[in-house]
Parts: sequence; C-alpha cells; structure tokens
Amino acid sequence: MPRFADLLAEEVRRKRQEILAVVSRGLEAAERYRSLLKKWWRKGVPAGEAWRCVYGVDGSSDATEVSGGGVVLFTRALALSRDGRELRKLLVDAFYPKSVRDYEDYVRLVREHVEHLAALEALEAGAELVLIDGSLYGRMIHVLREIDIPGREDFLMDYVKTYSELLSKALRSGAVLAGVSKDSRSTLLKEEVLSSELALSTASLPEHTRERVLRLWRALRRTPNQAIKEVREMAARGAVNAGVYDLFLEARNPIPDSKVISALNLGEGFSTPLKLSLSSLSTGIGDLVLSDSEDKLTSLIAEVFERTWDKLGEAFAERARGLIKALKSYPPLLTSYAILGEGDDPLRVDAVFKGVEETPCKLDSGVQLRFTDGVHPVFVSVIGQLKAMYAGRRCYNALLLEVDRRVKVTRETVETYTKILSKEVGELLVHSRGERRVFYP
Repeated sequence: MPRFADLLAEEVRRKRQEILAVVSRGLEAAERYRSLLKKWWRKGVPAGEAWRCVYGVDGSSDATEVSGGGVVLFTRALALSRDGRELRKLLVDAFYPKSVRDYEDYVRLVREHVEHLAALEALEAGAELVLIDGSLYGRMIHVLREIDIPGREDFLMDYVKTYSELLSKALRSGAVLAGVSKDSRSTLLKEEVLSSELALSTASLPEHTRERVLRLWRALRRTPNQAIKEVREMAARGAVNAGVYDLFLEARNPIPDSKVISALNLGEGFSTPLKLSLSSLSTGIGDLVLSDSEDKLTSLIAEVFERTWDKLGEAFAERARGLIKALKSYPPLLTSYAILGEGDDPLRVDAVFKGVEETPCKLDSGVQLRFTDGVHPVFVSVIGQLKAMYAGRRCYNALLLEVDRRVKVTRETVETYTKILSKEVGELLVHSRGERRVFYP
C-alpha cells in the first residue's frame, strides 16, 4: 500500500460531506436554482460557421532558475488560423524575484500580455473572429498595483495599454473578440439570477424599504458583512421576509456558476448574455472609470504606483493619463455560459463587438438588470461558430486545443532555449542547485 494511504482514507471519511460538496456534480439547491435560471436559459445551440478568417490564441511560459536566485522566464503566444497560419510572439525576462505572490502574478499577467500582442497581429492579418483562451472580462478587472519585481513595477500600465489597443482595434475593424473559458470560477450569472429574484421579492414593499434593500444589494460585493447584518435586522423586525435575507446569504455562497449549471442538467443551450462594463463595478477600478477629475485620478494612480512615480518624476503624469484613457476606452462586453453537447461542462463565453454598446438590458420589476433584452445576432453567431468547432467532451474547441498543443512550453523546450540564450550572451549559465545543470556558451 502506498505510504500515507491509510491516513488518506481516514481523512476522507472524516471530511466526506465537505469533499462531496466540492467534487460532486450534484447541488443541494439545484431545484431552487432550476426555477430561477429556467427563464434565462435558451435551449439549443445553432451550429454554423459565420466567419471565414478565424484565429485561436493561447500562451504558455516556463522558467529556468539560475544559481544565485535569478530567474530567466520564457513566455510565448501563438495565434493560429484555421488554415494553419501561425503568428508567433515570444518574450524573455531575467530578474530576481522578491515575492512568490508577485512572481506568480507577473508570470500570469505577462502570458496574457503576450497573447494580446499575438491577437493584435491576428487582427492586422485580417481576422474576423479571434478566440482567446480565457475570460476577456477577467482581464479588464485586474487590480491595479505595482509588481514587486525590480524594473517591472509598472508592468500593469503596459498591460492595460496593450489590452485597450486590442479591444479598440477589434471594434474599429469590425472583428469579434471572444474569450472561451473551460474552467471558470465566476459567480456573475448566479448573482444576476438572484438579483432578478430580489426584484420580484421586493416589488410589493414600501418604496423607501425597497430602495434600502436594493442599495444594500449593490453594496454586497464591497461590504458584505455590513449589508447582510442590516438585512438580517430588517428581517428580524419584519420589514422584509426571510426569503429576502436568504437571497443575500445565497449571493455570498462561493459556489461558481459552472457548478450550478452542471448540477441542473439543462441540456444543450446557453444563458441569456449579461452585459458587463467597468462602470458597473462597485470597486476601485470602477470608481476610476466613472470619475471625471483627471487631477484626482492622477493622484490616486500615483499612490498605487508609488515607486514608478518616484522614478519618473514629472513624466509620471503623462503615463498616468495614458492609463486613465486606456481604462476609460474599455468597451462593454457580453458574457454567457454555453453547453455545446449533452452532459458536457459549460463554457463561459465573453464577446466584444460593434453593437454591444447599444444592446438594451432587461428591466425587471422596475430594477435594471444586466441580462440583455434578447440576444444580439452576432453573439448567436459566436455560439454557433463554437458549436461548429466542438468535437465532444474531450475536444471542446478543436482550434484552441491545437493552439494549446503547439504553444505549450515543455522542459525540453526550456533546455533548448537556455542553450540558445547561453550561446547568444556568451556566458556560462549555472542552474540553481535544484536543477543541477550547466549550459556552456
């Protein structure tokens, strides 16, 4: 028997219910969510290929650790067309990491950044639809902060600038950007379904009471404990019923949208898209986008990028204005979950295209929701294109899986890159003790 196997069995038996709540496809509240989600779920997926020039984009990275604590990071991205044309991007970084958290964040951010560069080149090559592996919205809402890596503290400024250029270029050219996420931990759909139910549950309340409940709902993401406390007190006084309080508690449940959808066995189809934008965020980045005071914004950004401000001096103001302009240019997008095959896991699909800005949202019991009022035909075409590229549970998107296969950095790749690096710089490269390798120029 493998070492520790007996302890594993004991621990699993002790925490059986806790583990089942995470790994099981079932969900205790499945039937409740079925009734809530039913009116927002559209049965069937219209297969069809609306675009001739389609590119898939993905990135990969790996690093070699050098004696003395240094790191050489190799990051590459590939835009692959359906006819096999490759557009490649590669970046090499060498630095001394100070913080594990900042290093891991930087690796993830620079990989997305190189993907954006590859996607930009795909648009320049005439792409009509660009599929990116990951969430487009998630890339809009990265927390602005300095990265604690020498010489790269202001990297998020470059990230935002390039991402803004990508989104703007897609809109100018009439192309569509679509983010496809196989594993999403988002709770946006669940929260919006609960918001719709809250609108109905509070429709008969006195206006001042209803306004207070809706205000607390909007504050739930920023100050959850305070919001839930106030609603609990209102329920205790009889100002609202227990069902309203339950909705607040359920909104704080971390179970992701994908788990809820999988548990319901809804069959092939997709959810009515949500229209998302930075201006709707109840977070610091949303405040930045909404504010009109450039001096105030520059001052706030200087507080965030303190070391960059110290380094650039008077030139920082121009850099900050560029960041503000880029953030304000982020367009709204549509996001939905799609099940492309019976019994398959849901895919999250984000899409940016001309027409999203004018797409109206649903008004439910006097409350403005983020669900669109109907589905834009371009979004339906995106879902249809994804269906055309679907080949079963093990191949959710043939193009993106092929990009992933071609772009993945293996250890053999790193060894080859390291030899090339040693030759080009003419320097003996000694690995850290854990790697025990030496490369000669």
